[in-house]
Amino acid sequence: MNSSNEPYDQNTPRRRRLGIRKSYKISEVSKINTSLIKSNPVNQRLNLTNNIRCESPPLPCNQVEYILGESADSSLSSEIPCSPGITDSCFIENINWDSFVYNKKDKDKNVDSANCSNVINTTIKEKNTQNDMCYLTSNSEKLFKDEIEESFDNINQSICQHNSNNVNASILFETKDSFLLDIRESGILAAETEEKSIFVPKANPVTKHEGFYGLPMIVKGLFKTYRNIEQLYDWQEECLNLQAIRDRLNLIYALPTSGGKTLVAEVLMLREVINRKHNAIFILPFVAIVQEKIWALAPFALQLEFLVEEYAGGKGHLPPKKRRKKNTIYIATIEKGLALVRSLIELNRLDEVGLIVVDELHLIGEAGRGSTLETLLTTVIFANKGIQIVGMSATIGNLPDLGRFLKAEIFEKQFRPVELKEYVKLGDVLYRLREDMELVVERKLAYDYSPAALALDPDFLGGLVSEVVPGGSCLVFCPTKRNCENVAALLCRLQRKDMSQHRTEERTALQRSLCNEGAAPGLVGAAAAGVAFHHAGLSADERSLIDNAFRSGVISVICCTSTLAAGVNLPARRVIVRAPLVGRQLLSMGSYKQMVGRAGRAGVCEDGESILIVSPREWPAVRTRLSEGIPPALSSLKTSIDELLLSAVALNLCTDRKALKALLESTLLAIAPEEGSVDIDEVCNESIGSLLRSEALQVVGRDGHVKEDELQLAVSTVGRAAVKGCLDLTTTKQLMKELEQASRGLVLMGCLHLLFLVTPQEVSIRPDYRHYYTLYSNLDEEGLQTARVLGITEVNAVRMMTGKPITNVSESVLNRFYVALTLRDLYRRMPFAAVSDKYNIPKGTISSLLSSAVALCLGAQRACVELGSWTYGTLFDELGSRLKHCGAPELEALMELPAVKKGRALQLHRAGFRRLEDVARAAPDDLVAAVTHLSRTAANHLISAARVLLIEKVENLRAEAEDVMEGLNL
Repeated sequence: MNSSNEPYDQNTPRRRRLGIRKSYKISEVSKINTSLIKSNPVNQRLNLTNNIRCESPPLPCNQVEYILGESADSSLSSEIPCSPGITDSCFIENINWDSFVYNKKDKDKNVDSANCSNVINTTIKEKNTQNDMCYLTSNSEKLFKDEIEESFDNINQSICQHNSNNVNASILFETKDSFLLDIRESGILAAETEEKSIFVPKANPVTKHEGFYGLPMIVKGLFKTYRNIEQLYDWQEECLNLQAIRDRLNLIYALPTSGGKTLVAEVLMLREVINRKHNAIFILPFVAIVQEKIWALAPFALQLEFLVEEYAGGKGHLPPKKRRKKNTIYIATIEKGLALVRSLIELNRLDEVGLIVVDELHLIGEAGRGSTLETLLTTVIFANKGIQIVGMSATIGNLPDLGRFLKAEIFEKQFRPVELKEYVKLGDVLYRLREDMELVVERKLAYDYSPAALALDPDFLGGLVSEVVPGGSCLVFCPTKRNCENVAALLCRLQRKDMSQHRTEERTALQRSLCNEGAAPGLVGAAAAGVAFHHAGLSADERSLIDNAFRSGVISVICCTSTLAAGVNLPARRVIVRAPLVGRQLLSMGSYKQMVGRAGRAGVCEDGESILIVSPREWPAVRTRLSEGIPPALSSLKTSIDELLLSAVALNLCTDRKALKALLESTLLAIAPEEGSVDIDEVCNESIGSLLRSEALQVVGRDGHVKEDELQLAVSTVGRAAVKGCLDLTTTKQLMKELEQASRGLVLMGCLHLLFLVTPQEVSIRPDYRHYYTLYSNLDEEGLQTARVLGITEVNAVRMMTGKPITNVSESVLNRFYVALTLRDLYRRMPFAAVSDKYNIPKGTISSLLSSAVALCLGAQRACVELGSWTYGTLFDELGSRLKHCGAPELEALMELPAVKKGRALQLHRAGFRRLEDVARAAPDDLVAAVTHLSRTAANHLISAARVLLIEKVENLRAEAEDVMEGLNL
């Protein structure tokens, strides 16, 4: 072993394993970083040729292939790489990752960033050797802490540092191989093809914040570089200068879709983390939108030195890591946002958050998720920690009610940067739709249809689509999933020659990728014609491929259900509403506005058009419905009052009936109930009585002299477990009951019994019992043993086969066991398509079941810890991690990369990139050479994403080190 004053051998196995080639002293690293910063003045900019404004860059493509087994033929892999990344590493060619090491003062021991926790331990040991900790002077204590901080700072700088000089702009973006997102068409960036020096600004410590709407001037450069935004719209400037914003009052602002609402929210969040040094929470409705926003803010986080953390699906730390050096923007779904807020309140850390932004605020009136969002906002308001709440939406019919609920100012404008022309088609005439719902004749439709084509397409869908494609894009909204598929097949039969010959090579590559995902033949065949269908029956990977193909122009038409209108950001040149229905319900104004709002987007389309196809017989009813205006967002909290009150007592926000009543009076339920008026006093009494009867709440310190309203309430163990696991009380009680039963005979031959325990208790799957019998007959020993423990025997199987009723086992247990078998096959790495065929369940439903099981598994783990069942807590913790990645622990690290799914992770793993550090340290050329069909742009994107995650890990280690030092009173 080398002594402390001898350098390590440059070629030792340990040094090669750590990737260490050259070491620097801290002072040297500081000089290097200083010279880099000085060589990159802020006034240098990325040269942009187009004047395209991009409010929110599209999410990059996340999957290329999915082939099981190491021996899979690589020739079958997809030729479709990721779309261009938007982080700063996309612009970087030559980065010296040898500097991804640091050297402690007066020591020559080099340490890899992945082992920076060992640095802390080594430093502490060395200090203990030199002098006993009890006798450290104040100067040595300060020096000790400064060295620790300097170590982390240098590691972070080494991750971010780069040389931006002499970069060839022509090699930064590639569009020739695959349907890689075209930069000029997408609105992300526009780069000149000739060689130019490109600069991405690096943030320096800033003390003056008056330059760009209260932010440092460097932020203006970042918006120019990454969004090509040099000037805000008039309404955006007016909104940011409102007195409510200056006084940090709550605010609701409402504008039509694509008006640029999100940009205002981003400026406000940047102010919070940079100027006020507080964290911010961004609440978004869907996981896909959360990931899109992660990518949009990642380059800002790198340059402005704050963190962006994802709280969606199985991602996110509860409670979040406490950091003293950097602030964080938490981007979360509604459910994860509630869990995040509760964990902060429990630890008395809610004051770390200064701003909460809620997108799609109108969802507060939606059944199910609406009550969760109302619970979240009510909890924050009642906690009274001075947190500013900003809500935004395009479709709220009762803004004053929402304003009273949030105690917020209202800002409303009718602004759209791209004009939207709305039409209604009646028969063969196209009418312009005025704001008063009156129709004005626009033109008569006439296409060169043959008699056979006219019989197939009496509504002229093919002609309406052909007017804009393939040069533009078109979304066709259909009432049902089956209708989506039928319309897509119809459009394929009616396509023109120029449509069939458009970007054929990329379409072939897309077909190959869809085949690798096990897509239905109808979807694969439609892709060849530039058409696709998009609904909840598709797997997440299939939808991702279609989304990115549409953004890049390879797919020109998507036939979709109404869920796409709010789920992902897919603007189009023209939107066609195939029928005035959503499912079997007549179209509402809110749904209509969400759909037609997809037409036209600044930086994507010069204008937008929407066409509503209605029969003359349907028009009077449709006109009446649309004339009603946007429906109000009414409270749906009544079904979830018990959970709200229980969590309030558990978090010590309320301790008696009087306080609980005051809590309910601050809800939207007290202002805009779903059904008539509500007696809050009566509702409060009923809910408290229900919680007491269920033993979730209990009265403590009962005294005859205390008034009924002032009796002290406390949460029982089961109640606390429900709050801790973010589970409803019924689910928690059922889980406890099943855990108690399982403890007498838990089958640990595999994971099946544990999977049954975390299968959603109310599943919509109703299996065919004859098929169920076939599956039961082929069960292995683990399956038979688990079925026997659950009460499912051969007698039940015979009854399944003969069609006789099963009375000794509940239907719920039978259905959940069927779903557990499905999850086990996914856990065993069976492809989604094969599982779908085996169990006759749509792939989209399987994806939803998997997500629900992962969420329940994580909730059950936290509940078990609260209940003291540490054995089950440990099992569920490991199961949740494995289930989230479909049983592939070796891919777990790579799948931490945003938008990287199993196919891409398999490619990287096979190529030898098995850790985040391997990807972060790689040169783009190495990745391109090692991974099949990976472009340079995609390689830069992966490298950049890996570095973002490494910085977060370093900050987590810094937080742990600070906790240790705080515990030692240093």
